[in-house]
Amino acid sequence: ARDYAMWKHSLLASIVHAPREIVVLDPRTGKAYRHIRFDTRTMPELAWYDERFYHNARKRVPANIANLLTELALAVWYMDDGHRRRDCNALRLNTHAFSCEEVECLRDALWNRFGIRSKLHRVVETQWVLYIPSREAVPFCQLIRRYIPPSMEYKLL
Repeated sequence: ARDYAMWKHSLLASIVHAPREIVVLDPRTGKAYRHIRFDTRTMPELAWYDERFYHNARKRVPANIANLLTELALAVWYMDDGHRRRDCNALRLNTHAFSCEEVECLRDALWNRFGIRSKLHRVVETQWVLYIPSREAVPFCQLIRRYIPPSMEYKLL
């Protein structure tokens, strides 16, 4: 996790503060976890992203997400919020914070922008994830592979 955080920091170095280590205590177990954290600088140039990806302090998916997604953005999204299912070699992108309509928009963006088919899977009544079946997982991994640092290669097929 440290290697990945430092890799991400190097990509964003011109717009972020120095990384720092924090300790987070899990109240359920009492166990302490160490994390690397860094924050973006306050810059007028970043207001564009805030206007499109947040509304009333809630994350949202802009309607034109297909135009904004790049292979690098897809790779970071997967490294941050995705995982590989070892039982069937499928992939999953966690989208719990978004409405069903927003997850449908993300599904459509994967298809329209990259030709990757995915499905919505209900996690609980109001939460959905994007499921990338095994037949689509290989092309997905090939698409993002060049952006994946060595410490995150375990997520690829």
